[in-house]
Amino acid sequence: MLRKTALIVDDSKSARVVLKRILETHELDVDTAESAETALDYLNEHRPDVIFMDHLMPGMDGFEAVTAIKKNPATATIPIMMYTSQQGEVYVGQARALGAVGVLPKQVEPVEVSKILRSLRVIDAGEQKQQPVEETVEGDHPTLAGVDQDIRTLILDLFEQQRAVLRRDLLDSYETIASRVADEIRAPEPEAEKRAAAGSDNGVPGLLQAAVAALVVVVVIFGWLYWQREQNWQDARRQNESLMQALQQQQAIEAQSIIENQRRLDSFQQSIGSSFMSALSAIEWGINQNAQYAFNELPLDDARLRQFEEATSQLLNLGFSGEVRVETHTGDFCLVAGGTNGMQPAFGEFAAEQCDQIGFDVAEAAEQGSQQSVSFANFINITQEQTQGSIRYNVVSMGSSSPVIGYPSPGDVSARAWNDIAATNNRIEVSLIPDDNR
Repeated sequence: MLRKTALIVDDSKSARVVLKRILETHELDVDTAESAETALDYLNEHRPDVIFMDHLMPGMDGFEAVTAIKKNPATATIPIMMYTSQQGEVYVGQARALGAVGVLPKQVEPVEVSKILRSLRVIDAGEQKQQPVEETVEGDHPTLAGVDQDIRTLILDLFEQQRAVLRRDLLDSYETIASRVADEIRAPEPEAEKRAAAGSDNGVPGLLQAAVAALVVVVVIFGWLYWQREQNWQDARRQNESLMQALQQQQAIEAQSIIENQRRLDSFQQSIGSSFMSALSAIEWGINQNAQYAFNELPLDDARLRQFEEATSQLLNLGFSGEVRVETHTGDFCLVAGGTNGMQPAFGEFAAEQCDQIGFDVAEAAEQGSQQSVSFANFINITQEQTQGSIRYNVVSMGSSSPVIGYPSPGDVSARAWNDIAATNNRIEVSLIPDDNR
């Protein structure tokens, strides 16, 4: 009876080896291809009875390969089973729509493969092959499935090499034993035959005893070889378990180290951020300590310039990058006519409602707050150029719209008390806004 053939198409060597071992237990000839392009070339000359197709592969993927196979009348009838880690009803529907008969997961059990082969009539319904002892690597060590692909492949290769050495030693032992047995039971030379014929019949029992003795020797040697093979196999399994434990311990140590380093980095960044904001608050507080300016005085004059030059130097040393917002506020002074000096603040004890004028209109108040010396204006432009825009001054005149102390009714306080409030509201406020807080 002709043996049936299966084709495995997968770019993963370990995946091909695992599925091939399972299929060979059902007396199938198994061919493999590491890419969809190689599989299409193979199908030009061969007709397998079933194809197991991976999905994600370099170049042409599994769905494209299924489409190409089904479009070819010569290969359209070959059943194709997707052999992939992809899951979900949507994926299964897509695979069947293209012509695949179903989806087989990578972590597959031999019994599932048997059911699929019987459903596809590749093997008989009653066929059930026992998996050899030497093929239980995957079963004995299910933890290999969770190991990184490179390490998993390395361990499987080590087991393959160990089995190959044991198999070769066993075959060499078989040949040696067979040679010895042949020497023991080889037919006697003609002279020996003549002497045996001339003598008694006692030679026949002697030959039988020699054959029995040789058989006993063969059984003992085979038993010893089997025991030795089992010992080697147990040693290899213990070595594999030690490797797995060492790998898991190393992974746990590395994970703990990563967590600890990340915790330290977060703590360090928080401390840096806290120190940085504390330094900014101190500089901002120092500028705002001398916030008030007198009536008819330039809000941003040369005296104010020296204060901002020192603050800018401190910000550069701190590595600050952002906006320095300078807000000017104008107080609503109680004014009386001052002869040749124009309107002047009143400081008498009469009621504030008797002043000739209280404050300025919105436009005039904003204009007074925006006044600055030529040196201060040049300083702002030069600072932005020298720092390449990392420190940007933004001067905003708020007029009299945001008093820090509210004004009472003009009829309730004297002109002096009113102007004390206006002097407090005649001020400058500075805010430092880092770029990462905008």
